[in-house]
Amino acid sequence: MRPHCAPIHALDAPIRYPKGAMMLSKDDTLKNLLTHLELERAEASQHVGDEFFIGHSPPAGNGRIFGGLVFAQAMRAAQATAPDRGVHSAHSYFLRPGNPDLPIEYAVDRIRDGRSFTTRRVVAYQGDQAIFNLSISFQVLEEVPGRQIDIEIPDEPSGEAYEDGIVRAMAKQGITFTREQLGFGAIEIRVEGGLSMNDGGGREPEMRAWFKSRGSLPDDQGLHSALLAYVSDQTIVVAAQHPVEWGIMDKHTQSASLDHAIWFHDDFRIDDWIYAVHDSPVLKHSRALGRVLFYARDGRLVASAVQEGLMRRTD
Repeated sequence: MRPHCAPIHALDAPIRYPKGAMMLSKDDTLKNLLTHLELERAEASQHVGDEFFIGHSPPAGNGRIFGGLVFAQAMRAAQATAPDRGVHSAHSYFLRPGNPDLPIEYAVDRIRDGRSFTTRRVVAYQGDQAIFNLSISFQVLEEVPGRQIDIEIPDEPSGEAYEDGIVRAMAKQGITFTREQLGFGAIEIRVEGGLSMNDGGGREPEMRAWFKSRGSLPDDQGLHSALLAYVSDQTIVVAAQHPVEWGIMDKHTQSASLDHAIWFHDDFRIDDWIYAVHDSPVLKHSRALGRVLFYARDGRLVASAVQEGLMRRTD
């Protein structure tokens, strides 16, 4: 779940940095992320697999790799082994915190190459330890009649900038952190009604937001899918704590992503606005469930995601 306040598995972070922190300037942030999604191919490995890739993380303010980055890199590794098919579903587990100072090795297992579907398993390692596990499936596109649940999409994007909401939440903890110090995420996020991370409850477990990359992208649907997987990890469980008196960025809250699944229903571009409709049906036993539907501006439902995350009180 990654409470998007604390980056991946930030159970012991002394300061509750936002997920993905530290962020960069508007001009550099997307370029930096795209660079980190370019993996190196490895010829051999101590781990089991058919193909191997190496990825890296940028520095992280809380000393943990952002989970959305590992998800996106693992997806890119699998895509490199199935170049003629598009990903339609990906199911992952976050196993251990990642160290941003160490490389990440992705071992890809070619489980099946069928006439219509292709299946891959990807395990991310740092040294001898697995930190992430992904099962991912690809499909040959089939043009047949379909249906979806339609919603009313606003004409123009609006809402509080994600970074402004983070700065406001940190100020409530007594942490002085300016917008200039925080920088910008590679994907611009605007939250309708404002980002609520430690506002004392009283809101319905729902949230609507807009996503768009901070720059144009190539015509590579696999890249657009990986970037949506990346950013979905930032907001997907935020709504879970809306009704309760404490929040994800509360100093007495431990939070971490446990598992994450995403399904792609249609092609889209994340360098155009995506409208994200979030909700959370349950928070029990320190586990929160978050769901989100992603709509293109033309009304097409292009992706869906679900994540379960740890949301534990320590007081």
